[in-house]
Amino acid sequence: MRKTLPFAACFLLAACSGGGAGDSRIVQLPPNLPVAETINGTPVPQELVDAFVRVKAPKADMSNPEQRAEILRVLSDYVLLAEQAQRDKMAADPKFAANVEVARLGALANEAMIRLQQQTPISDEALKAEYDAKVARKGKFEYDFGNLLFASDKEDDALKAAGELVAGKPFAQVYDEWKGSAAQSKVFSHIPAGQLPEPLAQAIAQMKVGDFSRAPVKTQFGWHVFHLDAQNPIVPPEFDKVKDEIRSGLQKKIGEERLAKLKQQAKIEYPAGSAPAPAAAKPTPAVAPATAPAAEKKG
Repeated sequence: MRKTLPFAACFLLAACSGGGAGDSRIVQLPPNLPVAETINGTPVPQELVDAFVRVKAPKADMSNPEQRAEILRVLSDYVLLAEQAQRDKMAADPKFAANVEVARLGALANEAMIRLQQQTPISDEALKAEYDAKVARKGKFEYDFGNLLFASDKEDDALKAAGELVAGKPFAQVYDEWKGSAAQSKVFSHIPAGQLPEPLAQAIAQMKVGDFSRAPVKTQFGWHVFHLDAQNPIVPPEFDKVKDEIRSGLQKKIGEERLAKLKQQAKIEYPAGSAPAPAAAKPTPAVAPATAPAAEKKG
């Protein structure tokens, strides 16, 4: 387990960075906590050992003497390095201090987000409502289909490709001949109806397996010429099997909403001429990414 020191060693060096608000102790936790070990007079509370296990070694078996001893050895290394940093006044170097502060702020932000997520209780009724909504959004079927996507200004090309299909040319041949000039050529598998653009979902729902689009279908992404390879009913997982996953998703959403509100209320200023550019909008995929609960196929 002990090959390199985890970056979390910086947390114990926070006192050297000035982040301890005048507290020069190596381990800046409340005093009088139960002690797991003492290094050069510095007590290492059991609470710190427990935190290390939660964050860095969640699979560790603390009832195993060898594993417990190894974790205590790593924490000893942290303390010894922090002591050396104090002796050498390493925090006087702005780069050193900034590196430590990045680690401290990152850990603080992560723990604060977890607390924000947990502050709003989520009832089983809310979980079931979210589950039902996700199942409804997915639709009743999932599809395998080959798709040629032509840009919005390439309707003529889409019409030609669809015309070749109507004339009897196999889709595989049309696909190979047009994939070089199409904006996207892709064979999709196990795509729920709810992940498709509405016009495409409606068109596929009217088709039988083996059918192809006799006319291009227009969506916000362009013109689609496609062939339906397979259609299977979606069997959603049981609610109890995905309840924890749904809870995590809702908690994440709650945390993101709380953070967005903090950003709206914050007054953020930059030196003249140094304001960052607005974030670029992310491109929307032609097929929406899957969301829980995932579909399960029979057989």
